[in-house]
Amino acid sequence: MRKTEINIVCATDDNYVPYCGVMLTSVFENNRDRVVNVYIMIDKPLAHSNQALFSKLADKYGQSIDYCLVDNKFLEHFPLKGDGADYWSIVTYYRLYAADLLPDDVDKVLYLDCDTIVDGSIGDLFDLDWSGYAVGAVPDMCVEWTDYYERLRYDRSLGYFNAGVVLINLDYWRKNGIGQMCLDFLAEHYDWVVNNDQDVLNYVCRDKKKDLPLAYNYQIQFRMSYFFRTFSDAMKKQILETSRPVIIHYAAELKPWMVQYYAYPYKDVWQKYKQQSFWRSMKDQYPSRRAWATFIKRYFLWPFGLKLKKTDFI
Repeated sequence: MRKTEINIVCATDDNYVPYCGVMLTSVFENNRDRVVNVYIMIDKPLAHSNQALFSKLADKYGQSIDYCLVDNKFLEHFPLKGDGADYWSIVTYYRLYAADLLPDDVDKVLYLDCDTIVDGSIGDLFDLDWSGYAVGAVPDMCVEWTDYYERLRYDRSLGYFNAGVVLINLDYWRKNGIGQMCLDFLAEHYDWVVNNDQDVLNYVCRDKKKDLPLAYNYQIQFRMSYFFRTFSDAMKKQILETSRPVIIHYAAELKPWMVQYYAYPYKDVWQKYKQQSFWRSMKDQYPSRRAWATFIKRYFLWPFGLKLKKTDFI
């Protein structure tokens, strides 16, 4: 029996190419037994050097990487919101265009943020029956926060998912006009939106989604005490029992390519795939301010357990 092809969609610009490249390396490394088709959403052509590296990556694994050009003029009317607005990019909205831009014969696709690592096979996701569902996703780290449901005006029992990793049933989207519903919601209820496209997808797909195991979008905040104590007992049990996540999502403001991420969860996993990628020479990123102080902390304080600010993980 022929195995189902894996279709991946992601969005990047030239600045994020190295992180996108490490993520795609992890996808290819762990899914060698499948045909993997990658579609990268861009709003302008990438630099030739970056296109060359992506071509080299696809050739190495015998897979394909294609580009989808997005016209973001409509979305320019909707500036970014939320606590992360200083590091988010307008590309966060691009997944809303997937059903329109990807080939008609692509019936389902897994959207992956560039701050993820695929540390196992994802073929099982594509083998599932997705008829009747618009998306498949994992609960967000803020799933228990009552104000989210009050703001978006739907029942808390429907849940709230994280859109950094989401299986999109393109066949369902095309037949039911989900993409247009998302854009209409954004235009009509922009004042409700805080978490950009994630809020939009949660509202539009609130009763059209399939819940996935936490292993398919294991957000590092799951083990931060601040978030962990808000979860239901059932979710806490799932978090603690997920010893080997398939998809790790570095969803916090600090990223594994930043010096300050030192000693955070799954730093070693990201580093492993970085070393297997064509971006292995990339240096950890220092903050634009107080870089020297961060250098002192990283090499002279943190290795000995001396931290001025500690994030509490369970």
